[in-house]
Amino acid sequence: MTMGGRGSPVGNACRVGGERWRIPHGAMLTPELRQHLRDLGRARASSRWRPPAVAASRSLSEALDGAVLSSRHGEFFVWEKTLSEAYSDGRALADRLLARLAAAGGRRDEHPAFGALADAPPERVAFIDLETAGLHGRPLFMIGALRFDGRDLVLRQTFARDYSEERAVLSEFQEAADDIKVLVSFNGKCFDWPFLRDRMIYHRLRAREPAGHVDLLQPSRRRWRGVLPDCRLQTLERHLCRRVRHGDIPGAEIPQRYHEFVHSQDPRLIAPVFHHNRLDLITMAELLIALVGA
Repeated sequence: MTMGGRGSPVGNACRVGGERWRIPHGAMLTPELRQHLRDLGRARASSRWRPPAVAASRSLSEALDGAVLSSRHGEFFVWEKTLSEAYSDGRALADRLLARLAAAGGRRDEHPAFGALADAPPERVAFIDLETAGLHGRPLFMIGALRFDGRDLVLRQTFARDYSEERAVLSEFQEAADDIKVLVSFNGKCFDWPFLRDRMIYHRLRAREPAGHVDLLQPSRRRWRGVLPDCRLQTLERHLCRRVRHGDIPGAEIPQRYHEFVHSQDPRLIAPVFHHNRLDLITMAELLIALVGA
């Protein structure tokens, strides 16, 4: 591909920074845009996002620094920390997200659900991400949530240590959902919420979807389809957040990993899944910042 002058029309593909990019027909690939794409292509790993080492332990609570809680539906495991406790950049991310939530109303025309973010108190907005033992009809074993508590973001992961604890995990989310006004997900309208609803119905729990639901997949496709290689969450993370995951487990391997953990109860098997879920939630928050701030 050749370029002429300051900006020349390009075809539908180019290679920048060793990666292949799709460019809409008729777009002008200026030197500034070329440099921007090159910068995005240089995804850098950061030790801030690496998973903590997990030693052999007889207790999940000791290994992952969490706690076992009890409810009327049984016991379940909880890992909870503020984002600034868990990651060195947590405080800065919380501040940026708080500012973007307030400005989201200006993006109503682009995505009507963004208006709900501006109208809701930050404490009543919740990012969620599920981990399941398979597709629909299989058990759910983890619900990850990211919410504001005052001015800080809190990561909370509720986890079923075996299949019998699924009902307790769902019940805990059901109680928290009464205080959620806007749900934020990635592909949640097609997967996360229907999965939650079906598992609640299976366990004879009340399933009530929050009034607002912002599924980040749709606005991401409108914004970056034809520009980025695809709009999967980790592709957006790599190009927009400039982060490559280390020590992560592929999503396709998570169900089998959970079955192995249920059999062995070895915390080292499930620790990467907790890390994967937390990074998904953090990436969703950064994605919302990018969508509202662009």
